Amino acid sequence: MTGSRRQTLFSGAFFSDLCFCVGFHGDSRRTWVHPTISINRHRLRAHVLFAYILILAAGFCCSGSAIAQVETASGADAAPQRDQPAQFRASRIEFRDEFQKLHSGATVYMIVPRVDFSANPALSFRVETPIVFTDSGKQNNDTQSGIGDLLFRASYRVARGSGFAIVAATELILNTATKDVLGGGKNVIAPLIFASFDLPQYNSVVYPFLQQFVTLGGDDARRNVHYTSIKSAFLTRWPSLTYTVVEPQLIVDHERADTAAMMLEAEIGRFVNRDTAVWVRPGVRLFGDDLPQVYGWKFEVGVRFFLD
Repeated sequence: MTGSRRQTLFSGAFFSDLCFCVGFHGDSRRTWVHPTISINRHRLRAHVLFAYILILAAGFCCSGSAIAQVETASGADAAPQRDQPAQFRASRIEFRDEFQKLHSGATVYMIVPRVDFSANPALSFRVETPIVFTDSGKQNNDTQSGIGDLLFRASYRVARGSGFAIVAATELILNTATKDVLGGGKNVIAPLIFASFDLPQYNSVVYPFLQQFVTLGGDDARRNVHYTSIKSAFLTRWPSLTYTVVEPQLIVDHERADTAAMMLEAEIGRFVNRDTAVWVRPGVRLFGDDLPQVYGWKFEVGVRFFLD
C-alpha cells in the first residue's frame, strides 16, 4: 500500500474506527474490588478547583499536544468525521488485561472481555464480563479469584452535525461477583452523557464525559454507591496509524461527604490493520487515595477486533 493511500485510510475510515478503539473505560471500566477502607476527607476546595482546571485544559487548551476509554479516547462511542455525520462503528470485541496497585497495598488483576454491537447507526449495546484476581498484600497470602460484576450499557446518539456528536447512555452494573472482594456488592445504575468534537486543524478529537452512579439495591451490609465522574479525553491521530490519548478523571463521592479524588490516564495505540487495534494504557492517582473507585497506579494492555 502506498504512503498516500495509507494516509487516506487513516484520515477517513481509520479515524472513525480510531475513536472507538479507545475504551470507555471509563469508560466505566469499573470493577469495584477495593477492600473496606477508612476515609481521610479531601473536600471540594483547592483540589477540586485544580481538577476542573486540568480537565478543561486537557479538553480545550492542549490542542497542540499529543494528549483517550473511550473509549480512547476512552469510551468514545460517537466518532465524527469531517463534513460527515457521526456514525457508530460499534460492533467489536476487545480483551483487556489490567493491573491495579491500590493504596492499601493490595493488588488487582483483571481480564475483561467486552462485546459491543450496533443495532443501527445511532444505537449500540455493550456487555463486559470481568474475571478478577486479588491479592490483599498481607503475609497470609490472601488471594481470591472469580467473576466480577457484570456491566451492560445501551447508548443512543441524540444529536449529530458537522464535526460533532452527542450520545446519551445508561450502564447497569450487577452484583454478580462470585466472592465479596471481587465486586462492589451493589447493583448500580449509571446514566451518562458524552460528546465528541472534531478539531481537524490539530488532527484531534476532544471528548467530555459526565456520569452519575447510584445504587439500585444489593447487599445491605455493603456501603451504597453514589458518586459523579467527570472526564475529558483528548485524542490525537499520528502517522503510521498510531494514536494517543490523555484523560483526566475527577471523582466526587457523595456517600462520603463529597470527598474528591482525581486520576490521570494516558494511552498509546496502533491499528495493525483496518479491523484490529492494540494499545497500552497507564494511569496514576493524583489525589484522593481513600476512595474505593481510585487506584494508586494501573497499567493495562488490550486488543480490539472490529466486526463491521
